[in-house]
Amino acid sequence: MNAFGKTLALVVGLALLGAIGYGAWVAFHTIVALFGALDPEVATVTGIACLVALSAAWWIARSLRSAIRQSKAMALREEKSAAYQLFVDYWQSRLAGTARSDGPEKLKMLERLLALYGAQSVIRAHTTLRDLERDERHAEVRGGFGEAVLAIRKDLGADTPGGAAQELERLLLPAQATP
Repeated sequence: MNAFGKTLALVVGLALLGAIGYGAWVAFHTIVALFGALDPEVATVTGIACLVALSAAWWIARSLRSAIRQSKAMALREEKSAAYQLFVDYWQSRLAGTARSDGPEKLKMLERLLALYGAQSVIRAHTTLRDLERDERHAEVRGGFGEAVLAIRKDLGADTPGGAAQELERLLLPAQATP
């Protein structure tokens, strides 16, 4: 930025700062004049009422912001949960050997949802599973599935004790479903 642009930015900034200061000074003098014309007892009650009203408005605005933020987080959590349910359904059916003919479309939808809502560890686990399945390393795919479910549980905030990957794998993939 050249010297003229910097000088112009400085002048505009100082002018805005001066306008804000002048506006605050006028507002202060107007309020002082308004309260000065009132009876002292009425001025005191009015001042306290104004402070209470401003405090209540601030508190309500803060609560609304918090509620909106929480609502957005819950909506995102629901979308993330739906994506992870599709993940578990897809890989469970692939590993059990009951994959339907709509597999490629389901895989595309799963990958789209993971791209939008999935945690990095879950996306990494999915791509690893996909690569292992392509290389026909089924035993490793089965073990990786348990690790992927563990990553999903961590992302959703569920309790994940040590050694849970094998237990989750045994829970979701019965022994007779081994490919």
